[in-house]
Amino acid sequence: MATVPVKQPPAKAPAETVEERFRRLEAIWTRETGYLSNPDDMIQHPAFQEIIGIGDAVVPLMFHDLNERPRLWVWALPDITGADPVAEVDRGNIAKMSAAWLRWGKEHGY
Repeated sequence: MATVPVKQPPAKAPAETVEERFRRLEAIWTRETGYLSNPDDMIQHPAFQEIIGIGDAVVPLMFHDLNERPRLWVWALPDITGADPVAEVDRGNIAKMSAAWLRWGKEHGY
């Protein structure tokens, strides 16, 4: 009597790590908004909003990026952390905003 081989379910791809998800969304956001000049359009992009939705888990990744160079993560950090260490006079200056966030991050253990 012949036996019928049991069909194995397809192997599931391993779940993305937080960093993998963050980098994937970052790549989408960068590709789809890199030509935009309106910050509101960039901030409202679904990938950027999804990054914000990940929450506190992406904050260390954002600080890592800010340590490399000023980045637009300064627009996401207030929504995620509930803080806003940027002086009024520095708003709109991404380099100064990044520096303010890096100081804040050091003070808060990032």
